[in-house]
Amino acid sequence: MIQQNLSSLQDALNRLLRGEHKVLLDQTITRALPETIIRLINNQKSAAAEKLLEQIQLASREVDKDIRQAGAASLTAVAARIAKDCHWEILDKSTASLKAIAGSPAYADELRAAAAGAIQMAQTRQCAAEEKTPEKPKDPLTLREEQIFQLAAMGNKEVAKKQLFDLVVACARKKDFFNAERLRERIYEIDPMALMEIIQSGDIIEEEKSGAISKDHLDIWARLLTVLTSEEFNSLYHEMEERTYRPEETIVSQGAKNDELFFINQGSARVSYMGGEKELFLKNLGSGEIAGENFFNASVWTVSLTAQQQTSVSVLKRENLARLEQRIPGIESKLVDYYNRASDLYAAMKKKGMDRRTHERYRVEGKIQLQIVDNKDRILSSFRGQLTDISQGGLSFFIRITKKENCRLLLGRAIKASVPVSTGQEKV
Repeated sequence: MIQQNLSSLQDALNRLLRGEHKVLLDQTITRALPETIIRLINNQKSAAAEKLLEQIQLASREVDKDIRQAGAASLTAVAARIAKDCHWEILDKSTASLKAIAGSPAYADELRAAAAGAIQMAQTRQCAAEEKTPEKPKDPLTLREEQIFQLAAMGNKEVAKKQLFDLVVACARKKDFFNAERLRERIYEIDPMALMEIIQSGDIIEEEKSGAISKDHLDIWARLLTVLTSEEFNSLYHEMEERTYRPEETIVSQGAKNDELFFINQGSARVSYMGGEKELFLKNLGSGEIAGENFFNASVWTVSLTAQQQTSVSVLKRENLARLEQRIPGIESKLVDYYNRASDLYAAMKKKGMDRRTHERYRVEGKIQLQIVDNKDRILSSFRGQLTDISQGGLSFFIRITKKENCRLLLGRAIKASVPVSTGQEKV
């Protein structure tokens, strides 16, 4: 029974990480969240803890009232637990959402007071615990790294360089490629002219990366290997996370803001579209195919992806690709080209005569005034746009955004549009 409960919790956490906020309606899950997040932080998995916290914050701003309430309650409980252990840097990232909860009359007084209390502790750095949490001991790798650079600072640069090279090789042999790459870059800090050590350690890392990829995996992604070099493919492979989905388990839901790219290794996934209350089948994706509707462009998923059978996938996150692009410039553009050639989703829809637009669109051009507002209808930002068309379900417009990553900041936001009409007045 304990194993079953742990499995259910892990499944719920995975779904929450994918943006399925409705899992917060299960009180069994929300009660377990504070301690779960603390365990992640204490086990040096702060990145995973922060991802969960980010999704809980997004849930507290959901349109659905029940999910919004559950998200706000979960965020407040988690914040109080984080404050108890004095993890201030992580708590600071939630203060804006906590302030919104504390200042909103839509929530119960008890919840608002709890949110305000967490904010107060964050501002004063006052631990909720009676004694300050003792400082966690440093891990052996960090200690070894510090010792090597102390040697270099004392003038023993040749010894330090040799020891750092050996540490890079040791990390590579253990398949810890993140630290192997990171420490390899630090060889420059000891000796900027250590080209031999830098080249040799790079070769060893690539050799270990290649050896960690099975022949079956190379066969599955043979087409991708015609686009990427061996080094690019190895680096891409080791930036991805492996996931397994059960038959009929949802991988991504229609309407989700999930920005991951899915590489299907084994099994198959059904691509479908909900038209009203009817699920419309589009196509099946099998081994060697990829899916990621809003990975390269800011959007929400307009289709759903569901495992047809036991399905194994490799998942690439946006931030991992950004890190990869810094190390290997140009790899993102190669992936974009490959995806555009390999994905025939829209062609499949056109072939089936499907139209995901519920209402007819009418072309209307003209400048409009746009305002981003919060849940209390307060204006957060104003800008102008170019109206392109309008329908019963909404309107479309163009705006100029200089940084591509900023496009995603608009997703899920409440926007008011002032559209000029023939009478000279403006209708909001």
